Amino acid sequence: MKILVANGSPRGAHGNTEVLVQQFVAGAREGGAEVETVYLKDKQINHCLGCFACWFKTPGTCIHKDDMPELLEKIQQADLLVYAMPLYVYTVPGLMKDFMDRIIPIVEPYIEVRDGVSSHPSRNPQSKFRRIAIISSCGFPEMSHFNGLKETFKTFMHGKPELIAASICCSGGSALKIPQMQPAIQWYLDAVKLSGREVAQTGHTSEQTQAIIDRPIIADTEMFANMANETFGKLLSNLEGATVIKDTGNTNGTLLQPSCSLVSVRDHVAALARDYDAQAHPDINTVVQLVITDEEPGSYYLRISDGRCDAYLGEHDAPTTTISTTSDVWLAIVRGELDGTMAFMNGQFKVAGDMAALLQLGDLLKK
Repeated sequence: MKILVANGSPRGAHGNTEVLVQQFVAGAREGGAEVETVYLKDKQINHCLGCFACWFKTPGTCIHKDDMPELLEKIQQADLLVYAMPLYVYTVPGLMKDFMDRIIPIVEPYIEVRDGVSSHPSRNPQSKFRRIAIISSCGFPEMSHFNGLKETFKTFMHGKPELIAASICCSGGSALKIPQMQPAIQWYLDAVKLSGREVAQTGHTSEQTQAIIDRPIIADTEMFANMANETFGKLLSNLEGATVIKDTGNTNGTLLQPSCSLVSVRDHVAALARDYDAQAHPDINTVVQLVITDEEPGSYYLRISDGRCDAYLGEHDAPTTTISTTSDVWLAIVRGELDGTMAFMNGQFKVAGDMAALLQLGDLLKK
């Protein structure tokens, strides 16, 4: 099988979509497929003018002198064309739309009706291009944002979903390039790779694999929105030249001393401060508030500043990040029995505040 991937991300190989493309391509190659990826941002693709010269004046040849003739040749030689792109306003970005608009030269102006659906026949009967796959990512955490995109390609393939070999739509795509998130989303990346291998070997993604890919990688949408807003707010404040106020301490907390035992949440919070790795991020200033909500209720916070970490019982006036969870979840995380990032992705604890500080927590504290 010969597969052509058209990556329509304006960021090309540096975008979130590329993470998915790389997994799919790796799986397809394992399955024996020959794969080529084209980055549309690196090609000159002019807008279609709707002049139809490629139909009636110079059949099969567009008036534009750009890179599309080369791409059209690649399309017709491929068994499968993969449309890869980020979601822009619920559909394809401009780069991809231009690419799609400019396929007109490879079809005839005549209309044929098959199974009650009108379409234009291929100008080249020997063209191998008959099936497609979709790879897309978006910043929103809900899968429903892809409804319009999916319907576009379903219609594009004459209303026949069986002509779509794979539909890989990843919500919460910002997590794809966050290193600390990788262990928690490896199950998803593995499914995308498996999809590529299945497509290469059988021509389509299995129902079981597609069901995994259709699962959102972010469980708690409101929490995701709150953290994103907090992060965006800080970025805007820095852009506007706002002064970052350094934490000067908090008199409401009681300093915790390490315990000889490691039984309670309190014991483990104190131990985390004791085992703080000052070399991981020597310049960080952050306060992580922990709120335990079940049979072992309590509030604790870790204050990390000036190369040291202190643990307190109580509530900080202005924590950088607040984690709310049950004692069993927190203890499982700090004991290494539960992956913290996976627990976050599955909604096993709530977070308010700065997402970056949460992700750094794993790097800052040793077990």
